[in-house]
Amino acid sequence: MTTISRSTRLPTKEHDALSISDILADYERVREQNSIEQARRREEVYKKCPEVSKLHRRIDELQKKRILSAVYGGGNESEEIKRLRAEIGQYLEGAGFPKDYLEPVYRCAVCRDTGMRDDSTRCECFKKKILEDKLNDARLSDSEISFERFDLSLFDDSPVINGRSQRDYMEQYKKITESYADKFPVCEPFLLISGATGLGKTYVAKCIMRRVIERGFTAAYYTSYRLFSLFHRDRLGEDVDLSPVFEVPLLIIDDLGSEPMTHNVTREYFFDLINERSVLNTVIVTNLTFDEINIRYGERIHSRLMDKNSKKLLFKGKDIRYS
Repeated sequence: MTTISRSTRLPTKEHDALSISDILADYERVREQNSIEQARRREEVYKKCPEVSKLHRRIDELQKKRILSAVYGGGNESEEIKRLRAEIGQYLEGAGFPKDYLEPVYRCAVCRDTGMRDDSTRCECFKKKILEDKLNDARLSDSEISFERFDLSLFDDSPVINGRSQRDYMEQYKKITESYADKFPVCEPFLLISGATGLGKTYVAKCIMRRVIERGFTAAYYTSYRLFSLFHRDRLGEDVDLSPVFEVPLLIIDDLGSEPMTHNVTREYFFDLINERSVLNTVIVTNLTFDEINIRYGERIHSRLMDKNSKKLLFKGKDIRYS
């Protein structure tokens, strides 16, 4: 018996906890690297300006006195420390170093590489790391895949149907799918994107996925072949955890129809999936026509995907890969 590997397992609460743990460990590594770099800089400066080493020792002595003064009273060490630090800055500039060369080293000065701001809220750099982790897990590390980078000029602007060009249709579909992603999860449970190869269907689906993840939701992408392979393994009795496929808020199924038809697997598992996901959201990308979906998967599945609670988009035009 085998279980689903990390590459096929979808994000779960347990995975999110592991991600946060990994990110915090990364912050710790960064702080260690910063400490090493700061020590290297001190050694570099001390060799060139021995006077700075003496001034640092004097500051250390005054800081110890300041702690005692805070407990027992008296002393005016703060002003002296400021004067010594200003003197160090002059030495550094005179030796060709930046004035702040010996200041603490941080990648993020806001949280000082801890992930937490002074008001105990998560720093923006932490939120960015969480987002990057989710995008990587969803195989969306390519920044070119986004509605912001959607290039309508790739599509032919000559008339196709009713005087409208492929570019006109894609501009309309971009607005529809971007609205779908922005309204998620309050949108149709099923979005079916159909059309020939090379029309941008998968790209649009991944744009939806990126926007949904950027808004803080969990999503997962599966090719139909990979998804139905899991179903087949489950049918054979292997230890496959299918619950995430049924529970992820947004599931992208790409290239529906490319999977092999298997007796007691393809139709049965697919119907069970869309039946269970009627309260969630699923985007299905396929080269099949709506009639071909009926022929391949049967009336029950066709009816679910074509009912009034589903959104259907039919992509038209030329294959942009060869245009």
